[in-house]
Order: sequence, then structure tokens, then C-alpha cells
Amino acid sequence: MRSLFLVVCLLLVASSAPAQVVEESLSRDPGPLDFIQGEGYEQWIFQALAGDALVGLDPKGEPVPRLANRFNLLKDGRISFTLRSDVHFPDGSPLRPEDVLWTFQELLRNPKASPTKRAIFQGAAVGLDEGRLWIRSPKPPARLLMELARVPIAQANHPERGCGPFAFRQEPGAWVFSRRNHFLNPQVEGIRFRLLADPGAVQSALQKGWLSIGAPMSRRQTEVPPTHRLITQPMHAQQVVWSRLGPAPLRWLERWRKDAFPSQLLALNARPSRGLWPETLGFKSQAIAIQGPLPKPAGPLTLLYVGGNDAIEKLLLALRERARQDGVDLRLQPLEEGLLMARLQKGDFQLACATAIFDPHPWAVLEYLDPQGPMNFSGWSDARAQSLIPKLTEPGTAGWRTLQGHWAEHPAALPLLDIQSVIWVDRRLQVEPSVLGLYLHTPGAAGWRWLR
Repeated sequence: MRSLFLVVCLLLVASSAPAQVVEESLSRDPGPLDFIQGEGYEQWIFQALAGDALVGLDPKGEPVPRLANRFNLLKDGRISFTLRSDVHFPDGSPLRPEDVLWTFQELLRNPKASPTKRAIFQGAAVGLDEGRLWIRSPKPPARLLMELARVPIAQANHPERGCGPFAFRQEPGAWVFSRRNHFLNPQVEGIRFRLLADPGAVQSALQKGWLSIGAPMSRRQTEVPPTHRLITQPMHAQQVVWSRLGPAPLRWLERWRKDAFPSQLLALNARPSRGLWPETLGFKSQAIAIQGPLPKPAGPLTLLYVGGNDAIEKLLLALRERARQDGVDLRLQPLEEGLLMARLQKGDFQLACATAIFDPHPWAVLEYLDPQGPMNFSGWSDARAQSLIPKLTEPGTAGWRTLQGHWAEHPAALPLLDIQSVIWVDRRLQVEPSVLGLYLHTPGAAGWRWLR
């Protein structure tokens, strides 16, 4: 009954909405828009719409200018940035280097700042030199520039205010983004998000044409209604299991994942992972190093996961049945997504399964390995790895293979599935697919067009 009520409400809103507004849904409340403390996929989408970073990534994942129209590597190792002069915040104030400095310093200072963004600035120093912002970091410049695309700039002392292509406002039951006068020149009037936590309600709304964009249920992906078209986007994303019990349970999981997943279980958006790190980022498949027989766990293993996703639950049930064949008791415990992330960040779990979305460069896997990395939920460390990481100045060098070998000896995480994005999009709406999804690349939603 609750799902039907939500769909009816969405119908009433959609019937009165302007034709140029894109209708979308969220599976959970992202919380207040906050460029400092906001964390999670929904917040990243909101910040990409209402904010801008110094550097963007194009649909292929290559860095492109955004707020900075020029950046230079100085002889002392600093990177300096020259800002665009035609950028303004919603109150009319121009973007200043001081706004960028405030954002970076607040991410360094605030203990509640986004863990993902704080990790980007680990060991960094920032400042102004003759009105130009500079940053010095122990990270290679190529890595730092790519990661800065994850850091939209807030107005000084206003963490809720960005200078992106869309202006944000909260309405009763909705999050609304309206186009602004912006250098990306957005063509759609706006995007309206409403909360639809039930996948069945999303499916129904898509089939009836009440949503412009949405993810269909896995078992219904190919049943595209005439109002929409299907788009698949290869992404650097995986369904991952983290372990706080060391690598032993992951060695069992690697054995089970090889034969636990029938192909019909996976639909269009996933295939079984073969190695430890995403092959889409250029890594060759490498298994966990196993020496000798695997000892059975002393007791049951509890695996936490985000409940409500039928495909993932079937996947984990298949793993549980495969574990029973080896005499291992794998107990599944569903949680709300926010609670699961809180447990991960506290290290309060044995095994935990969640989706990891990687930026389109190999340094993204270092979030597993860096001491303060946002995906290092187990406190993983290896002195050999830490001495090697600063030397990885370019993709594709031999050091990456060596580093993966260190991880394979005692990993803290194992991917189960390689995931791609499968969505239905209104046939009248022209969008540009990307390895980052529809929203997070440049120009993102600012590049969408309604077809006449």
C-alpha cells in the first residue's frame, strides 16, 4: 500500500510538472546539501549539479578544465591554479581564490568532513600566492588533478552553497535543481528528485512514463516501455566484500564466487569478478595468494549488506548455499545503507558487502591501501606497499603489478561482481553516457537536451 501511495503522489506531481523538467528518483534521503560533510553517491550527484570543481573529468575519464581554466606545475612541486572570471554563486558573489582556499582548508580542518575528500588532501598544504591558489601534495600531480574532480568548491563560510550549473532548493518531498546562467550553458530547465525507496515503485513509475530516468529492476531490464530507451554504461564499479577477519574468509569467498553465480542471476548489469582490482582500470586479473589447505572458520561468519536489492540478495543467497557445501555457516544480515556505511567506517563488522565506485584512473584502488583511504575499513597496512605507492607516478608501470602482488598476499577486500549501469531514459531526452554515470562527468546533466 505504501508503494502504491508513493507512485500515485509521483503521478500527481508529474502531471503538473513542466515538460522541460527531468523527473528522477532517489532510493534514500541524501541529507542536507553540504560540500564539506556530504558523503555518498546521492550527495555526489547533488554536488555535481549545484557545484563545480577546479578540474572536471570528461565522459572518457580524462581531466578537463572547470573552475580553473589553467593550472601549472611549479618548480618547487606546487600546482597553481588560475580561476575563470565568469563564475558566480547564487547570491551573485564572484568565485574568488579565497573560496577555494576556504573549501580546502575546511576539508583539512573539520573532523566531520567527507572521508573521501579528506583522503584526497592527506599530507597536502594549500595557500595563496599573489592571488593564485596553490596546492602541494605528496601525491603525483597526475593523480592529484584527477582526484580534485571530486571536490566541488563551496562559498567561504557557506558549505551548502556552490557555483554549479544548477541552483538547488528543497521543496516538500522533493529536491529541485533549476538551471543557472553558467559557462556550461545547461539546456534542460531543471531536474526534480523524489524519494522512491521501493524498487517496485520505481519500476512502475518508469513503465508509466512518470520518471524521465531510472534504474529498472534486474529481472525486467529488457522490458523497455515505448516511452524510454535502454542505456548501458560500463563503469569502474564492483560489488565488494570487506573483511575484518583477515584474508582467510576472502579466500573461501574467492572459491565460492567461481561457481556460485548462474548467469541468469546477473541480468545485464553485472558479471562475476575474476581478480582483485577492476580490470576496467587496466589491471590484469590476479587471484588471492593461497598456500596450503584452507582452514575452516571457527564459527559462523556474519555478512552485512544493503537490504532491498533483489539481485544482490539472490547473489548472496547463492554464496550462502555454496558455503554450506564446504561446511561453512555464512549468515546474511541486511541493513539500511546509511547504517551499513556507519558500521564500515567504525570497523564494526566481520564481513560487509557494498558497491564500490572507482574514479577512472588506477590510483583509485589506493583508497583500499592508503592508511586514511576512504575504503580502508580494515586498517590494512603493508610497509612494502607504503614505500612503493609514492613511486607510482604514471599508470601502467611495473610497480602497479608489484603493488597488486602485495595486496594479493593479504587483501582486506574481494570483489564479487563487476557492475555496469543499466538505466532507462526518456526517448525525448538526449544524454551522454559515461564511465562515471550520467551525472558525474563534464558536462554531465548540463549537457542534456530535450529533442524537439
